[in-house]
Amino acid sequence: MASIQDLAPGDAAVVRRIYDFLRGLYALVGGLDEPEQGLARVREELKRQDYPTLCEQIRGLGAALVAEDTPLAVRKVYHDVRGGSLSGLLMHLDLCEAGEAEVEDFERVFFLVRDHLKIMRNALPDLDPSGYAVDLAPVDHDASLLVEKWAGIAYGAADAGRVRVDLDCEFHGAVSECCMEFAALDRVMYNLINNAARFASDAVVHVDIFPLGEAQETDLRVVVSNQVTPEHRARLLADLGDDFSRIFATRYTTDGHGIGLQICSDIVSHGYGLDSAREALVQRYLGARLIRDHFVAWFHWPARRGAASSLRSCPKGQD
Repeated sequence: MASIQDLAPGDAAVVRRIYDFLRGLYALVGGLDEPEQGLARVREELKRQDYPTLCEQIRGLGAALVAEDTPLAVRKVYHDVRGGSLSGLLMHLDLCEAGEAEVEDFERVFFLVRDHLKIMRNALPDLDPSGYAVDLAPVDHDASLLVEKWAGIAYGAADAGRVRVDLDCEFHGAVSECCMEFAALDRVMYNLINNAARFASDAVVHVDIFPLGEAQETDLRVVVSNQVTPEHRARLLADLGDDFSRIFATRYTTDGHGIGLQICSDIVSHGYGLDSAREALVQRYLGARLIRDHFVAWFHWPARRGAASSLRSCPKGQD
């Protein structure tokens, strides 16, 4: 987390523009039931908002990711503000702008816009204090929301083509007690899935979610994996040997900025009340390894069993 005041003055204005753009888009797509009509309305909104210029401004935020004088905590905020679900959203919006989008693209826009609004408030609480306060209100979120959002979808991330996400979830119950906690889970999921999408040699990302115990209060293990090329596998082994946990604690990367996986370890360690990301790695709350030709990353997340019908989830109208 950081304050909007921690950003460079010009960047703060861009971040506010992104947030306002997403709020307007969310109100638009949330109020339309006909996808064909929605695609035309989204295209009109993109034209009205000067979408190409906005995309240029988003790309410009990347300068802070490599600037040595930008504190690491602030670089992490920049990373998720310009990444998160926004990178996938832009792929669908590009298709809308070009008149090439299909019904499923419109349906994905809703989820991705909603998620990124929450991710931005999670990273920058003072960006929208009233929205942040709403996010903290007690509202259980069921694991079925993850299935609805990820299972069998076509997804694209920055610097990657479109991939298919195959998700298998063996758990029924709550995975968060408020929207803000669910946004933190989203930040971990999007960072791992974006990373997997970038390197998936067969254009498939696998996500498996299962409980680690039988008690009502339990922990989930979320596993994200992707096939890698022989060349990428050899490079990972040469760089990391048998200690793949380092990718969560350093800025190691074979492509990109190496910040996203550190964000994962920060959030998981905070969620379990641990003193540091290192402690989370030592206790195996998260980790990574190569299994034959697949890169596999996992993290644990607290959860609570309960009948889905008894759990309230975030309503469609709440952003």
